[in-house]
Amino acid sequence: MFGATGGIGAATAGLLAERGCDVIMTYRSRRAEADELADTIRALGHKATTQACDVTDRESVAAVVEAALAEHGRIHTVVSAAGLVFRTRPLIEFTDDEFADVIHTDVLGFFNIAKATVPALRAGGGGSITALITTAVDRTVPTDALSATPKAAVAMMMRMLATEEAANGIRANAVGPGVVEGGMVPPMRDADEATRDLLALAVEQTPLARLALPEEVAEGIVFLASTKASYITGQRLMVDGGLAT
Repeated sequence: MFGATGGIGAATAGLLAERGCDVIMTYRSRRAEADELADTIRALGHKATTQACDVTDRESVAAVVEAALAEHGRIHTVVSAAGLVFRTRPLIEFTDDEFADVIHTDVLGFFNIAKATVPALRAGGGGSITALITTAVDRTVPTDALSATPKAAVAMMMRMLATEEAANGIRANAVGPGVVEGGMVPPMRDADEATRDLLALAVEQTPLARLALPEEVAEGIVFLASTKASYITGQRLMVDGGLAT
């Protein structure tokens, strides 16, 4: 589980454990949150460990895979939910560093995860990779370029993996949340008026007229990762309250 300290990541890790998976959860800097989540999972009788990981560093990602194989013998489920919290604004107003940071974290990060985990999944007889993207890859949301642009690239890499690795028993899918109660949303409520208006507009344009709960998004991720979705690959499931329709 790459990226377990965010709202969706934590909910997904907990649900994977509840459904019977031994979970290795990564964090970049928020060790205390990751360790607390692992303690909670273990208290419920499940197995969970944590490990620091910078997904932009190939060796750091490889170390997570090596630890998983050493502890469990094989890998059957990979979830990519790592990402940055960033501000929203028109595309040309982002700085070079802001744009580069999300490209490195989201695009290069997912590439590194795929490079490290696909050989392990092949060796184990197959499995699944599920990537967290965004509903904005299907609906153009003004000022949301730093989310939609890199996640669109991740969605395409996911489709390539689904096509190329099907013969190896590997499925690849993606889940695109809409506006979620967690992550970037609390800071948006304390931001400038334009940002607050954008959040209100997103809720207004969502047919279900509310924010998603992290647990609702986690259900979609865990379903696609499970054997219940054994004939589903190369797909994008939008858990967005109808926002992209």
